[in-house]
Amino acid sequence: MATNSDKMLQAVLLDEKLQQFGNYTYKEIGDIYQSLCSDNCVINTVAQIIKGVEDGTSEKDLWKAVNEYLKKNV
Repeated sequence: MATNSDKMLQAVLLDEKLQQFGNYTYKEIGDIYQSLCSDNCVINTVAQIIKGVEDGTSEKDLWKAVNEYLKKNV
């Protein structure tokens, strides 16, 4: 059963322009936990943001985590 986080992830990542930008297809989008392990930076970053919001992570801490991830992976 899909969680609210899974539904939000799908809603964001199914955007055609984001798919083109991130060079991924709908087939590569899993649930929130699979997406957190994705090698695709766009999928992983969106998953980190959604999971962080769900967990109550502060915007500052979330920004730091995403920023560090992107510095290491882009």
